[in-house]
Amino acid sequence: MSGDGTWHGVERRLVEWYPIVDTQKCDGCGMCLLTCGNDVYRWDLQATRPVVANPGKCVIGCTTCGKLCDKDAITFPEDPKKFVRNVVVKYKIFPKVKDDLAARLEKFPEHSVHLEEDVINGKQ
Repeated sequence: MSGDGTWHGVERRLVEWYPIVDTQKCDGCGMCLLTCGNDVYRWDLQATRPVVANPGKCVIGCTTCGKLCDKDAITFPEDPKKFVRNVVVKYKIFPKVKDDLAARLEKFPEHSVHLEEDVINGKQ
């Protein structure tokens, strides 16, 4: 499985999360390839079907392609919520998640909001 990089400090190659395409159900519509922004899929021109070419690039817990597949041809190794929880516990990633969040908010201050007290208290 190709998968460079890390996910909140965990080497991505250690976490086996990726879509599985049932070629018997797939009708070759291409929705999966078009909606995946992480370059997980390639297109087999001869078979007119998607191929999971870069499984390690799939975002852990993401199931967008599977949800959009009209033929239910795309599955994942496990229920995403359960899977992610197990990864979080196994690798104890919450300290790294907090560090990643702080770095994101520092780099992109527009990702944070400052609500006025009336909004916070529900008195809009």
